[in-house]
Amino acid sequence: MLKQDLTALRRVTTRRVWTAAAVEEAHHHVWAATGPWLGLARSRRDHTDSPADRARWDAWISALTPPERSVIRSYTDVCVLAGRARDMLRALRQALPPCPPVGSVAAEIERRIRSGDLSPGVRVGRASLAKGLHVPGEHVDLALADLAARGLVEVSAGGRAVVTSSALGSGHRTGAYGR
Repeated sequence: MLKQDLTALRRVTTRRVWTAAAVEEAHHHVWAATGPWLGLARSRRDHTDSPADRARWDAWISALTPPERSVIRSYTDVCVLAGRARDMLRALRQALPPCPPVGSVAAEIERRIRSGDLSPGVRVGRASLAKGLHVPGEHVDLALADLAARGLVEVSAGGRAVVTSSALGSGHRTGAYGR
């Protein structure tokens, strides 16, 4: 069912002519495809132990909940809404197989920083962490956002994460000379 709804969303923005009625109809198609999944999205949001993950689910839920009264919409609005809907449904699809929550991923990365496996100035490899921890890459991104908020890593605008020198505090060991 989730896969069918993702496929249906691909067809929403393929129309050639966009009248006001077509825009309104496209919005209703997006809401029809995502409405049944909002309960599961709320559950994921309520059970996450990551502030970044919670914010992501909140944004999707807010954007994909139909407004109580009619609003004038544009083709651009349809495209943005359909994109958010696809992102949310993909995240739900990735979350269905059992995998550690984002908070556990953040805790494991922090453990590696504190133990010295990831030392200051070292780039944190998103893909290798995701593969090694058996989690989606988005879980690693959200965990890194949580760790960045705590000052343990610095994430650049391009998405690269580097362990900060402030991670040296609280038990981090740098080797024989730093002990």
